[in-house]
Amino acid sequence: MPRKKKDSETPAAPVADPQAAAPASDDVTEDVTAPFEVPDEADVKPGADDVPRALTFRLGEQLYGLPIESVQEIQQIVELMPMPDASPALVGLLDVRGLVVPAVDLRVLVGMERREYTLETPMVFCLVHGQVVCLIVDSVEDVVEVPEGCMQPPTSLYALADRMLGVCRLAQGLVMMFDLERLVPDEALSVAAAAGGE
Repeated sequence: MPRKKKDSETPAAPVADPQAAAPASDDVTEDVTAPFEVPDEADVKPGADDVPRALTFRLGEQLYGLPIESVQEIQQIVELMPMPDASPALVGLLDVRGLVVPAVDLRVLVGMERREYTLETPMVFCLVHGQVVCLIVDSVEDVVEVPEGCMQPPTSLYALADRMLGVCRLAQGLVMMFDLERLVPDEALSVAAAAGGE
């Protein structure tokens, strides 16, 4: 998989308790905000020209990005509690240090075919509207600097244009930058709030 990791890193064994799960990559998590720090004031939505750094990841061969200030933590996949009556993208719940977090499969959410999870599958925990949500992706790439002025508004040619902040060309390639507030479904946020994530 394209996800970067150190040669000496050993994949974590699957565990039922996310507290014991190892971060997906030391190189990535050392740049990520401390785990689950919910700001005192309402979180501010970044604009297309206000994303100085981003976490990049892949769904299939395509590169995507998330504003780094919204990313809380990265872990490898752990056991999920199924939600049979939920939408297909909302694949389950997990308990992270006493906080019940909904897990969203981004492949399914954006219309791609679901892929079986492996020990290497990463989970990206994000803060959206004051709620912590887990996004399951194919692989995590890196935390990158986004040069000022490089972000271009998404055009109608992109099927996900209504969920994006913009598109920028970085050294890694063309990166589609997601707008978390429009990406994460209301159902996931409602589940997080009902579980005590407020």
